[in-house]
Amino acid sequence: MKSVSYFSFSVFLLFFGLMMLVHPLRAQYVHDEEKSGGTNNRISVFLDAPWWLDRDFVREQIPIVYYVRDKEAADVHILMTRHGAGRAGTIYAISFIGRRGFQGTDQDISYWAPAGNSGDDTRRGYTNKIKIGLVRYIATTPLISRIIVDYDFDEEAIIRENALEPPIDPWNSWVFEIYGGGNFRIEEKQRNYSSRFGFFADRITADWKVRFRPYFNFSQRTFFTENDTIISKSHRHGHQAYVVKSINDHWSVGIFNSSLSSTFHNMRFNFELLPAVEYSLFPYDEATRRSITFAYRMGYGYHDYMETTIFAKENEFLWSQSVEAAARFQQPWGNFRAGITGSHFFHDLSINRAEIFANVNLRIFQGFSLNVQTNINLINDLLAIPAGDLTIEEILLEQSQQSTNYMVSGSIGLSYTFGSEFSAAFNPRL
Repeated sequence: MKSVSYFSFSVFLLFFGLMMLVHPLRAQYVHDEEKSGGTNNRISVFLDAPWWLDRDFVREQIPIVYYVRDKEAADVHILMTRHGAGRAGTIYAISFIGRRGFQGTDQDISYWAPAGNSGDDTRRGYTNKIKIGLVRYIATTPLISRIIVDYDFDEEAIIRENALEPPIDPWNSWVFEIYGGGNFRIEEKQRNYSSRFGFFADRITADWKVRFRPYFNFSQRTFFTENDTIISKSHRHGHQAYVVKSINDHWSVGIFNSSLSSTFHNMRFNFELLPAVEYSLFPYDEATRRSITFAYRMGYGYHDYMETTIFAKENEFLWSQSVEAAARFQQPWGNFRAGITGSHFFHDLSINRAEIFANVNLRIFQGFSLNVQTNINLINDLLAIPAGDLTIEEILLEQSQQSTNYMVSGSIGLSYTFGSEFSAAFNPRL
């Protein structure tokens, strides 16, 4: 064991010594690159986007630049965000942030991906926008001679797309989607089956946001033992609906409506109607990069329970209210999302709930990142818990919600990446 420890310690010292030797050489290399304005006259680019960005495709389509692993080594930091416009499609916001020799040379470009796009259509769309945005920076290098500009010029289309009169939309901005599906698994000792189907109706304009969504979910689990067959059936049906009206760049009002029938929640039928108001500290058009909002809801609900609850109720009408504060930032230094929500029922203020959540992905320095997630729920509003004790089958199969006063979850992670700054190669082999 001692020989293994000595060997491990020796390897660590050797590795540490090599790192100390490489670090000043690397620092001098970076310094020289900053002075010369790039590597072999090619600008370096850092792609900063979540999982949905097809990085390999972007690298393959735009090989004229170097792709680096960290924003500190980049001439251009490309920050990408996206937000959905209901079922109509998705808007991709692409921010080009100049660094080093391009400090202060920033620009924003957006790409609209209709819902009918294939995955390939979408990635070609935002990749083309990245190409256009990079021209501004490549044009300052000798590589401008390698750029060929072409125009997809269709005079009739341009006149139509830029006409003063908006095109006639027979659907009046409504987008509909019908979905359905199921899955099954069959084994010698058990069988599982589930199905889901539903409907979306969305309408999103600059002034209105409307949704109506009914859904239906059913599952059955069967277990075979030597002496018995255990069958567990559950369902969760309901609908979600809202209408939100924009007042101005900072205020909006809306009304939310929902219903639920769920075996897990001991709910034969539930119906709620909640008017709401929201204030945004920043203008709404900045929401893809930064957002701080405050919302208030108050409304009325009817609850019809499958089994008598621990409060000896079979059904009841309840007034409730809730407040929420939320912050979301996606910036060059990383991502941050956090919020706090509080709610209670008016007939008894001790029946309440509070939730705090936070998600931070922070780039502390080049190559080193910290990720922290946490969620804390203080739960005192489970009015639908059925009276009596649950059977062991109901607990293990999670057929019914159990009483609890809190729920806490979280994670923390660190990562450090070092080595070559460049990652331009695209290799699809094995």
